[in-house]
Amino acid sequence: MLPEERRQYILAILATNGAATVRDLAERFDVSLVTIRRDLERLEGDGLIIKAHGGAVSLGLNTHAELRLTEREQQYRNEKDRIGVKAASLVQPGDTVILDEGSTCLAIARYLRAKDNITIITNGIRVAAELLGGPGITLLVIGGLCNHESAMLYGADAERAYSRLRADTYFMGIDAFSAEHGIMDGNFLQVNLKQTKASASSQVIGVAHQAKFDRRAVARVGPLTMLHALITDGPVDQDLRQCLDTHNIRCIEA
Repeated sequence: MLPEERRQYILAILATNGAATVRDLAERFDVSLVTIRRDLERLEGDGLIIKAHGGAVSLGLNTHAELRLTEREQQYRNEKDRIGVKAASLVQPGDTVILDEGSTCLAIARYLRAKDNITIITNGIRVAAELLGGPGITLLVIGGLCNHESAMLYGADAERAYSRLRADTYFMGIDAFSAEHGIMDGNFLQVNLKQTKASASSQVIGVAHQAKFDRRAVARVGPLTMLHALITDGPVDQDLRQCLDTHNIRCIEA
């Protein structure tokens, strides 16, 4: 079997099952673990899958639901760090900020620790822990049911709590986005939460590295016009910049 043909079969398996391990794929195709890892690296480089510990996850079904936050932190670390620095620089004393629970917002939280006289609202357990001890930060943690993979608190109680609040800025973590399908997430639990956070905020700033552009995820959050701005790693691809310009979204290069 040719490598390209094998990779197409791997995509079909992931599309059906959502995820697969390196060992299972190697046994199925009777090739070495090294060969499968090389295939997965190629597929991830093409933006078709996400490698997880010991295997891979299909982007066609779900970008992140099968990945724990600790695993997502290892992906695109430099890009997320740059986005974190840029996002934190936009927050001024007296601001109230909503932070999502994902790995990019965790990077933002690290740089917000040094800020003075700001209020941060989050339903992310790891994000909240990162902000503990910040002397100039008022921290409001939204409670609810715990999702262990993403370390977030969710549910009807969390949505009601957000609906009663008002914030200056919501930094929205984005799993996938495109001109055709808008903003998407790998977890259905996020949809109502993200919509409620956006409604509670004066401005919504998306935070995502460029690899998220023109990908798909299982749950649609809303149109791109939900965003006032997007912070992404530079240099920004011309197709992405044109898409943002078309939707009147400010592009902030990190």
